[in-house]
Amino acid sequence: MKNTFLLAIATYILVSCNTSPDLSLSALFPEERIPESSVLPIGPDEIQEPVLLASQDSMLVCTNQMTKQVVRIYNLESGAFRDLIYIGRAKNELLNASAIWFSGDTLNVYSSNSGKILRIPSWELFEPQPEILSIPFPAGCSGLTSLAGNSGYATMNMLSDTPSQFLLLDRRGAEEAGFGNYPGTGSRGHYREARLVWQGKLAASPDGLHIAYASGFGNVFRFYDISDFSDISLVREYLFAEPEYISDSDPSGHRYSVIWEKTCRRGTLAMAGTDDGCYMLCDDARAVSDDDWRMNSVYCFDWEGNPLRKLYLGRRTQSIAYNHERHQLIALTVNEQDEYVFVAYNL
Repeated sequence: MKNTFLLAIATYILVSCNTSPDLSLSALFPEERIPESSVLPIGPDEIQEPVLLASQDSMLVCTNQMTKQVVRIYNLESGAFRDLIYIGRAKNELLNASAIWFSGDTLNVYSSNSGKILRIPSWELFEPQPEILSIPFPAGCSGLTSLAGNSGYATMNMLSDTPSQFLLLDRRGAEEAGFGNYPGTGSRGHYREARLVWQGKLAASPDGLHIAYASGFGNVFRFYDISDFSDISLVREYLFAEPEYISDSDPSGHRYSVIWEKTCRRGTLAMAGTDDGCYMLCDDARAVSDDDWRMNSVYCFDWEGNPLRKLYLGRRTQSIAYNHERHQLIALTVNEQDEYVFVAYNL
């Protein structure tokens, strides 16, 4: 069975977490509900190792890990699909797909290795030769998240020497503001190594006024008000389990890696922003050492960090996307036969 899960950037082996016994993610959500669901008409053999998902109207777009093209587009009604954007260095090719999102009637695909964004009208995604517009954009952005109407972007700061954990970029990718310092990790490792420990997921509210962050290791959640770039504020923070590490790096040789301890929590696998809040696919008891790393619960906070609801999906899930028009979460799950299955959950 396909068992690949790309955890980004580093060489890591073993993660240790500082866990507060007084705090618990589950304690914030004492009740859970099971949403109505339906399996989408997409055959397991047609799902090729997707990682990132985006959905709009009758379409589902996935980053593709198994073919010569970087995205696969599905029709949610018929199950028909096509692959798009070849891997390469030509104008309308990409070396990888690091972020995908819809803005209005346009699909956007960003490549951190190629340093550009390709934009394709959504009504042409199933046309034989869709129009593809190539937009130069800085390479190396991690967790790139579009603000309202592609007016700007938020990204995790993994490359620069500034202490900011996040950066706000304008439409061309120029830095406009930095916010949120990287927490101390209890080690004197290189700053880039510390950032590997604190990698995670970002989501922006549809109005572009708030940013939500969830750590990829441990259970750390932060909610920011970015309505004024000159006065960005941390609205709420949860530190249920903070990741630590033991350094195993050679900065002189430009090698940054982490020895992870087996007791750490795995963190958030995926996030999906909606009008009223942000859904996070996570589990406050899943250890990094657990071979079954997929999760079956989604927690929803509003954009100021207030807990709203917990959904029990009842399936081993590794990625989610929100479809505004259908008011559904689209989940990439694995069935009892270890086959990929797409499931739609009504919200």
